[in-house]
Formats: sequence, structure tokens, C-alpha cells
Amino acid sequence: MTDTQILDLFAARDERAIEAAKKQYENGCFKIALQILRRREDAEEAVNDMWLKVWDSIPPARPERLFAYLSSAVKNCSLDLLAARNANKRGDGEYPAALDELSECIASKDNPEQQVDAKLLRDAIGRFLDGISADARTIFVERYTRLTPISEIADKFGISTSKVKISLMRTRNKLKTYLKKEGWI
Repeated sequence: MTDTQILDLFAARDERAIEAAKKQYENGCFKIALQILRRREDAEEAVNDMWLKVWDSIPPARPERLFAYLSSAVKNCSLDLLAARNANKRGDGEYPAALDELSECIASKDNPEQQVDAKLLRDAIGRFLDGISADARTIFVERYTRLTPISEIADKFGISTSKVKISLMRTRNKLKTYLKKEGWI
């Protein structure tokens, strides 16, 4: 079933929409939740919470890319669950570490003058990622979207942890330059 067909089922408030979306995207959503939560039971709970939120938000929302929408929803549900369960141990330390690494590139929520519309910033980051090498993009997405630990990225790509760190540092620096040029920071 195509995304358009699934979204049509959501629009018609047909419960088959959830089943069709689960069939296509539940494994990917579960993997994202597991990367954040590190416990199978918590990841299953986050995915279940995500389905309820998606059911409540489509319609009126009609996302262009369903998996991107689901990924964002499951990530938010996972982070909410993590915060509720144990605020000091988010993502086994990966979530705060990843955010800290990106802090120089993205405006602080504490500074109202620097706040930007989240969708426009996401689009700008997407354009930036489209313009860098596939390897750098993949490592960046693994770290900052899936919150994969640096050691796991290194193992996954068969490179050293220092090479991953250098790639991430260079990409963050390029992102910072790009966002300055675009007027975001």
C-alpha cells in the first residue's frame, strides 16, 4: 500500500490505516525508539504511544513523507517517555551528549531572539545535508537523528571512533557556517 493510500485511510478515519502503516513502518519506528530508550519494553511502549498520537494528528495533518512524520513522532514519544522515566539518564547519556555537540549550531531555546520556526530550520538542515557527501551525511544522521553512540557508528562503518568524531566535528562546523550564511545564527 502506498503512503497516499494509507493517508487516505487516515483521512477517512479507517482503522486499517494503522495496520497498513504498521506493516510498512513499525520496524523502523521500533529501531528509532530502541536507539533512544535502550530497553525493548520501553521502545514498544513509545511505538504504541506514537500510533495513538499519529491517529489523533492525521487528519488534520497530511504529511508529504509518512515515514519521516512517523520517525519524528516516535522520536518525540520516546524522548517524552525517557524524560518521564528518568530525566538524568536520557538515552544512556547519548541524547544530552548529542545535543551538546550540536549546541553551537542551533539557537538556544533560552534566547528568544534566536528562536526560529522549527520547520524552516529543519528544511535548512535538510538542504545542508543534501549538499554534503553521503558518508558524512550518514554518520551525521546516525548520530543526531538515531542517537547512535559513536562507538556503534564506528563499528557499523568499519572505521575508528576518532574518524567518526572528526567527521562529526567537520560536519558540525560546516553546518554552523551554512546556518550563519543562511541567517539562522
